[in-house]
Amino acid sequence: MQILKPGTTITTVWNSYLRADYATWEVGQTCVVHSHQNAAEIFVILAGQAEFVVEGETELVSGGSTVYVGPGQKHKLTAVGHQPMQMFLAVLPNHEPTHTMYAEDGTEIYHNRQPPTGPHAS
Repeated sequence: MQILKPGTTITTVWNSYLRADYATWEVGQTCVVHSHQNAAEIFVILAGQAEFVVEGETELVSGGSTVYVGPGQKHKLTAVGHQPMQMFLAVLPNHEPTHTMYAEDGTEIYHNRQPPTGPHAS
């Protein structure tokens, strides 16, 4: 058993089953629209607020909420409100490509996030 906790040495899991991590985003921080081929993503919002856009549907999500994004669903999130947004997120299973991004014309662009270099649960 390995315990993950924000602010400690090990906050990340990275193996073939899943990749998961704690993250704190400052208000205004965002990501590009992307999806995960044959993998789902779960976001547990711990504090603050985030605006989620999933397949064109927009929702404001606050601390204490969990968001499930299914395989292949295009999504984007932005930290909003008056305080940083804290979350725990997991992508299952973890495989390449880790992300599918989209060019302006809709062409898929495959991207592989690299495993963490520091201590992490495996």
